[in-house]
Amino acid sequence: MKEAGKIVVNVIPLIRIPLGKRPFFSYLWEKSLPEGTLVSIPFHSKNVEGIVVGESSKQKIDETLKLKNINSILIENFLDEKQIKLARFLSDYYISPLGTILKNFAPKRIKTRKISKVSVPKIPKNITLTKEQLSSVEKISQKAKKYLLFGPSASGKTEVYIHSIAKLKKSGEARQFLILLPELTLTPQAIERYGEHFPPEEIVVLNSKISKGNFYANWEKIRNGEAKIIIGSRMAIFAPFQKLGLIVIDEEQDMSFKQWDMNPRYDARLAAEKLAELHQCPIVLGSATPRVETYFSAINNKTSLLKLPELNLNHSSPRAGIQNPGSRIKSGMTELVDMKKERWSKNYSCISKKLQSEIAYALKNNLQTILFINRQGMSSFSVCEQCKTVLKCPKCDRALVYDESGNYRCLHCPHKTSIIPECPKCHGLSFKNVGLGTQKVEREIKNIFPGAKILRADSQSLRGAKSPEKIYEEFSQGQADILIGTQVISKGWDLPNVALIGIIDADNMLTIPDFLANEKAFETIVQVAGRTNRPGARFPGQVLIQTFNPENKILKLAAQKDFLSFYQQEIAEREALSLPPFSRIIKLVFQSYKFSETEKETEKLFNFLQTKISKIKTGITLTPPQDSFVSKVRGRFRKQLLIKISDEKSFEKIKIYLENLPNGWIIDTDPISII
Repeated sequence: MKEAGKIVVNVIPLIRIPLGKRPFFSYLWEKSLPEGTLVSIPFHSKNVEGIVVGESSKQKIDETLKLKNINSILIENFLDEKQIKLARFLSDYYISPLGTILKNFAPKRIKTRKISKVSVPKIPKNITLTKEQLSSVEKISQKAKKYLLFGPSASGKTEVYIHSIAKLKKSGEARQFLILLPELTLTPQAIERYGEHFPPEEIVVLNSKISKGNFYANWEKIRNGEAKIIIGSRMAIFAPFQKLGLIVIDEEQDMSFKQWDMNPRYDARLAAEKLAELHQCPIVLGSATPRVETYFSAINNKTSLLKLPELNLNHSSPRAGIQNPGSRIKSGMTELVDMKKERWSKNYSCISKKLQSEIAYALKNNLQTILFINRQGMSSFSVCEQCKTVLKCPKCDRALVYDESGNYRCLHCPHKTSIIPECPKCHGLSFKNVGLGTQKVEREIKNIFPGAKILRADSQSLRGAKSPEKIYEEFSQGQADILIGTQVISKGWDLPNVALIGIIDADNMLTIPDFLANEKAFETIVQVAGRTNRPGARFPGQVLIQTFNPENKILKLAAQKDFLSFYQQEIAEREALSLPPFSRIIKLVFQSYKFSETEKETEKLFNFLQTKISKIKTGITLTPPQDSFVSKVRGRFRKQLLIKISDEKSFEKIKIYLENLPNGWIIDTDPISII
């Protein structure tokens, strides 16, 4: 529509606009602008960027409303139709402002002179695919469908991805290929593997650890079609792809694909499925331990199931001089170690005698060990020795963790104590550190094996000088004997010289009262165990799982790597309780610096929604307000409601109320935790 010789253009500001309000605003410009154009606009008292989403219709505009002019045109056709459709889908599904979603499609435009290139190995590996791998490649490269590539660790899933891409590239049509990885630690190995088969100038990386200049340069290489192989974290789904030929989601079970701690709280797996639909390309979800929802979809024919058996690895004969022929490192066994018996035999170390013996064997024979502990720091928590009060963060309702620096620090905010903290209750100065963390395990290993070269990989160490690339490089090149780490080392790494895996405190993973706890524990143990018995290894390797409860059924199934039995047990419980995949969950969290306001607002919304739901009668369940598992974070109190949805049509009737929630509310669709 024209006004005084100008076009009235609708623009969505790339900022958070409340959902209940119209997402776009009208501005004036001299001519029509293509949808997806990036512009600079005046918005209240500042200038912001926005995306053009069309022109106003011929309906009458209030003549008393004086429209502002667009400041300038930044980039025409900045977003294409597929990107805008993806943004609208995510906004609707995750009940998130469209401007907030679109901001992810517009990275900082920073020019850089030096473009980092991936390094490529000089000698590509000559690998012959098995009949199952060949069959999978053939199916993936023929039909634009959703596939689950299900196979144990070291079954050759990456080879299927690579050969599927190679086959699709030969079709003659210019295509791009997206490989999504859950952890930054997997990037160096992925670059190495894909670099063996594809030219380095065709491969780019998109994740939060590369510089903003390189990020934008890679973004532009994707836009102009120069980049063919895109290796990225979850944010890579927003890239300006020209024509996708295949999307790979490696380690699809990993919760890192869900952005859970900031808006928009999207899941890259669901976004990738929509992206594949828009580009009409196949999508492959690969895992040795797929999510319950993913496997449920596969056996109900909503996803095509491709199975890979365990590879028949021909382990070479032991080298001359190998000692202790009775070691189970050569047998490929997984064993549950009863830590109660260790205590009865007066061993109070967090490293069992059995694990000590196997580490000693590995060290003598130049084999590597990985020790997994699901917590960083020196302890789980600390208590005052006088009054037994747990030392907590004053800003967060979480126990402080003792750090090797001598401070007690919070894992949720920057707070840390002085070297000599004081008990808030009795003012005592002496504390007992309880539980295990990566730093405590590291200290124990150094005491037992003072000559061993040790690396530690947790979120704290990766923030320092040791980048994921550096740790992978050092350990893969044999510069360390033992790697101690958390979730960041639990999956994907292919390290043939790793002969021993020790899971230090398996019980810790089963103590969280969440419906996903069993699934997360099972998949973590199986994934960690999969870091041994790799192609090229001298021995099948040994896995030791330390526990005070060796009769636990989940631990037994994990030790046996029996996914199907685990799935059957878990799906029966989910169905009985109407949990995903038999329903969908939305978590509503209210947070405020005032406890009274948190109580008042959650009760108010509960009563309001309960009234609306009672009129619908079926398909929706609402839980009463409850404290979040972490009930105070960075000084703000938190309470939550859960909406369980078994009928999407019924949910649409109350969705409008969620779109109009006041400030303070967080909407988390498909949360990774319901506590």
